[in-house]
Amino acid sequence: MKYLRIELRFPPDLIHPVHRLIDESDAVDRDVLLHGTVLSEPDDTFLFYVEGDIDVYADALRSVDRIREFEVTRIDETGHYVFLTQRRDAVDEAMFAPLQRPGIVVVPPIDFRPNGIAQLTVIGTGETLGDALAEFPDRIETTVLRIGEYDWRQDLFDPGLTDRQFDALAAAVESGYYESPRAATVEEVADRIDASPSTASEHLRKAESAMMTAFMELRDLP
Repeated sequence: MKYLRIELRFPPDLIHPVHRLIDESDAVDRDVLLHGTVLSEPDDTFLFYVEGDIDVYADALRSVDRIREFEVTRIDETGHYVFLTQRRDAVDEAMFAPLQRPGIVVVPPIDFRPNGIAQLTVIGTGETLGDALAEFPDRIETTVLRIGEYDWRQDLFDPGLTDRQFDALAAAVESGYYESPRAATVEEVADRIDASPSTASEHLRKAESAMMTAFMELRDLP
């Protein structure tokens, strides 16, 4: 069972009005679609996680006619859940229609980023995934960021390592590189992954940096 981590880039005129308004402000740091219900009805319901100035975000929602209603739940000083219902439009259809087919599952969250970018994970068979990607409109630029065998456990903590970075970390752990006192050298790690010591060291440094950054994002920073 394959998974794809894909990036969708929308041209300016297709960016959701809320996301366009957020792009114009530094007040909102993160806007993540956690769950959604998309039925045959014209209205869809979504749960977002929003990090930043919630008043700015709420004002953006109020300015968009097709947002039917919303409710904000405070988590902490900067984090909020936003539960909203909105009327579907042609851009929503263009984004979700290719992924609404037998043999494909969209794995939340969908991370909305500046400049009209959305990143998401989909799982399925190679053929159905390929068909879905081919059906996105030409104006929505689609990039495959990662591809591999899906493992639900990776979603619990996924720092986005490359295959070589993961191999280097696995070799380091198995060889005792991270034990105290250290039971292996970087040269031994390099031998296990058939790389030079400098290359193995670089893989480990980048992997460690990505893992620590991802870990700290899970915690409330002061």
